Amino acid sequence: ASRTRRFGTEHLESRQLLAVVVSEFMADNATTLTDEDGDSSDWIEIRNTTSNPVNLEGWSLTDSPSNTQRWSFPDRTIDPDEYLLVFASGKDRKVAGQPLHTDFRLSAGGEYLALYEPDGTTTSFAYEPEFPAQSTDVSYGLSHDLSVEGFFLLPTPGQRNDVPIPDSARSVVIN
Repeated sequence: ASRTRRFGTEHLESRQLLAVVVSEFMADNATTLTDEDGDSSDWIEIRNTTSNPVNLEGWSLTDSPSNTQRWSFPDRTIDPDEYLLVFASGKDRKVAGQPLHTDFRLSAGGEYLALYEPDGTTTSFAYEPEFPAQSTDVSYGLSHDLSVEGFFLLPTPGQRNDVPIPDSARSVVIN
């Protein structure tokens, strides 16, 4: 007896995981954005995609998977769909009401970058095992709906992201 099995696919609805994410960053900033000292520091954009305010006190940014609490946030609340810029300058600044600066810089050659919740073990978001090599004044991150990861030839620090392209060397992408 012959058996015939039919396999098919089912279209699943897209789902967005609501979280606080690293929505965009620049690891080789020359002219895009300057900090309060006039330096072209690298920067990391944090976005709250939840429907509630999130206090980031105790959350941490790191470039090392073995040091999950490398740089911890001070008492700073980020509202729903709000963006927060943190300079990855090595200056280690956490003064209330002032721009934030990590104690590390980003490597343009690519490295691990993650945002951890206060327990130090729960990863809210990570570019792992590492983000790809970066180009000068080109940022990297997620589309606004969090469905596409890639490069932004026109960076948008602190603002809504468009759809990124997969390769920073390409200026035209057929999608």
